[in-house]
Amino acid sequence: MLPSVPKSFGRLSEANLSAFLALQGKQNPLGLAKQQSYAVILIDGLGASNIKAAGAHARFLNQKLTNSKTLFSGFPTTTATSLASLATGRNNGSHAFIGYRVFDREKGKPINLLNDLGNEFPPAQYQDLETISETATKAGFNLSTVGPSEYADSGFTKATMPSSKYLPAKTIEERFAITRRELSVPGSLVYLYVPELDQLGHRFGVSSSIWLETIEELDSVVSKFAANLPKGAGAILTADHGVIDVDKSSHVYLEEFPSLQDVLMIGGDPRAVYIYFEAGTDLVDKRHQIAQELSGLVDVVTVAELVEAGWFEEFSATAQKVEPDLVLLPKANRVIYHRSFAKQKSMEMIGQHGGMSKAEWEVPLLVF
Repeated sequence: MLPSVPKSFGRLSEANLSAFLALQGKQNPLGLAKQQSYAVILIDGLGASNIKAAGAHARFLNQKLTNSKTLFSGFPTTTATSLASLATGRNNGSHAFIGYRVFDREKGKPINLLNDLGNEFPPAQYQDLETISETATKAGFNLSTVGPSEYADSGFTKATMPSSKYLPAKTIEERFAITRRELSVPGSLVYLYVPELDQLGHRFGVSSSIWLETIEELDSVVSKFAANLPKGAGAILTADHGVIDVDKSSHVYLEEFPSLQDVLMIGGDPRAVYIYFEAGTDLVDKRHQIAQELSGLVDVVTVAELVEAGWFEEFSATAQKVEPDLVLLPKANRVIYHRSFAKQKSMEMIGQHGGMSKAEWEVPLLVF
């Protein structure tokens, strides 16, 4: 049986929407107060549990978290899905950014939704909802996105923030300085993206000294930023998912099991794996075989079951084009790979996310 979806929490998909509504003095799902300008700060890979665990290095964030709400990031707990939901105000299934990697059956090709969008895979084919950036721009607001320069012209940015001017900056401190400047203009909605903690967490783990040093740096920058907001400006800080450290002894390799040697494509994330088979495969029998062979290691579920349990919205026609046949959910803190599809760099990752644990889905909502 699937775990229950958290219902007493707000949702990450409501964060950007709430800031936009608050700019207009309207009621909003997260109850944000009206301000002349708003910043939505997204710290990639900074779950509520990560802040608590690093409390000695993130004193300001941890203290702020103590008296703050937290949010449900959505499922799977992965960047592509969470940021598409943040950008559109809609939950996963409404858009086709259903996971990190998917398979487009019409094209017969796999897609990395963070990196592959472009001429071959036009962003609008996978994210056809109007974004909040488009709605706000049409309404006359000043929209800007602040982040590293390498994301300025990416297909993913075009899919999520298409009407927002992009303001690049290399360091965390520089990005917050630009955000403060933009907030001084009334009618501004600023999206600030900070990827460093997620990148370091994947490579070194969230208990590593370099990760802790970086959250300490972030904590100092955020503290100064919050203390010096322009008059009439508001800001919220949240994340797309949390991160857990997983030892290599907890890796499961799917090619070792007979029932998974004829897969067409493996997608999703190591903590929420999407299985695609050739058309005509007996999925009922296949599911039974996988469940028997991987008993005690994973739960084998369908998209329909995830929708019924509330983890997904009903899939739109766009999402159905990349819908997996089965979803594997590793038990405990395991991760799942198939060596024919996973890159060696991915299999070396220590920090992981994508699953249903609270450490992965509970993200902060810090209001300044």
